Amino acid sequence: MDRFHQPEQAGSRKPLRISLIPLGLLLSAISAILMMSCASAKAANKPRPTTTTATTTTTITIATGHYNMVLAAANPFVVGPISHYDRWLTDAAGRVVLLHGVNMVEKRPPYYPSAFGFGNTDAAWLASNGLYVVRLGVLATGLMPSPGHIDTTYLNNLATTVQSLTQHHIFVLLDFHQDAYGPSVGFDGFPAWMTLTNGAPNRRANFPVDYLTNPAVQQAFKSFWDNEKVPGGLGLQQYYAAMLTAVAARFGANPWVLGYDILNEPWPGKTAGICLINASGCPTLDHKELDPFYKTADHAARLADHTHIVFVEPFVLFNQGLSRTNISLPGNDPNSGLSFHQYALTTSQAQQVLTNAISWSQLTGGALLNTEWGGTTNPVDIAAESSQIDSAMLPWIYWSFNGGVVSNLSLPPTGTNLNQGVASTLVQPYPLAIAGTPKTLSYDASSHILNFTWSTRGVDGKVFTPNAITSFVVPKLDYPTGYNVIAHGVTVTSNPCAPLMTVTAASGATALPQNVSVEITPGQTC
Repeated sequence: MDRFHQPEQAGSRKPLRISLIPLGLLLSAISAILMMSCASAKAANKPRPTTTTATTTTTITIATGHYNMVLAAANPFVVGPISHYDRWLTDAAGRVVLLHGVNMVEKRPPYYPSAFGFGNTDAAWLASNGLYVVRLGVLATGLMPSPGHIDTTYLNNLATTVQSLTQHHIFVLLDFHQDAYGPSVGFDGFPAWMTLTNGAPNRRANFPVDYLTNPAVQQAFKSFWDNEKVPGGLGLQQYYAAMLTAVAARFGANPWVLGYDILNEPWPGKTAGICLINASGCPTLDHKELDPFYKTADHAARLADHTHIVFVEPFVLFNQGLSRTNISLPGNDPNSGLSFHQYALTTSQAQQVLTNAISWSQLTGGALLNTEWGGTTNPVDIAAESSQIDSAMLPWIYWSFNGGVVSNLSLPPTGTNLNQGVASTLVQPYPLAIAGTPKTLSYDASSHILNFTWSTRGVDGKVFTPNAITSFVVPKLDYPTGYNVIAHGVTVTSNPCAPLMTVTAASGATALPQNVSVEITPGQTC
């Protein structure tokens, strides 16, 4: 949602040349080359062991790429890899996951966060305040600066950020980002060689007006949906698929990767008007433009990674609550979902965004993740929007940790790019990993009171054992003097004032489904 751009600068990267060969061979070659060359980097990204708070555990053995992990429902942290059951994100123990986090999309050359100081200090601050997911931008301008060249130096620098985050129990969603197509016609995303405007006039304007008024942006998107060939090369979508395979090959074995966001805020191109005049959206364009591309993209990711969720996005007009989306699961992939944004102008339209997303999941069985919302530094607005999303019991990722409306506003001494008002409002209590099915969730930012109810029957219909842990993020920033817990049907098992509060079924409970609840209020216990 933040939209700024600086001119591209030449660098000293040493790209890996991929010869222009048929698509299948091209992608397979990328997968094999990167899997071999990056084996050591994957080993470095292997997460540190997590601790458990009980001696009796229900264990699940997961084989993920190069990893063999014994995971327990008695672990207070979310245990990767994350999957889903219908709309709900679930961890490896089958618990529902309601992550809170932030976007980290670096749109300036060289297009990776560590070049601008983002690192371990920032990751530690996020983790200490319960922000356990980061949507990390992947820019095509950095990843494939010229046709067929995967820039492994760029991948290495992204891996540095992934390592900084995952060592603090923070999940990473790899987001292929664009705004108004790319820097040669709009802001960020596709490199000039992938921007085929066919002579359309480039009438640049401010974001997001470019989508509506710049013929070059509109034609560039049309060329992409038509899969036009780059002069002397392959189709645009084939190059894009090669980039997806390269990223999946590099990060697919890491259980702290949440998944892949295939394309940020796609635009219909020259025919967007029909999406605005119908509340049902534009099903013809959804099925003609988005579905075939997403099928190709899903196949490209699955060449290297069969574990993590592939998220697809609706046309950007969905984000205002004015129209629905009709896209399918990408390639009928059951391990996929919808990454959607919420930038409505009114409260009722914002609620419609959530309603439309949930309706899509009910039709498709796909996972749901709100990957952008906010676009403001007003604490009152942030509190209202987060409360609305929480009430819908959806995981969310705020826009943004850097850039746009919150750039250059630091919160000493952490070095973060969140200003004090944003940080103090975003950092709030919430249920992180739920041994059961959420029923109701509310948080009042003025009173700092959280109420949550759930059933101990899981979203898949199975009943959790009494020792299975449900954990809550209870940040010190929100409760500086401590907190009190009123629990019904569960017993608090963590230490007083623990930033990650845990509960299990009350003593003597049997493995039968029951409705339980927790209320967290400010206290003087510390």
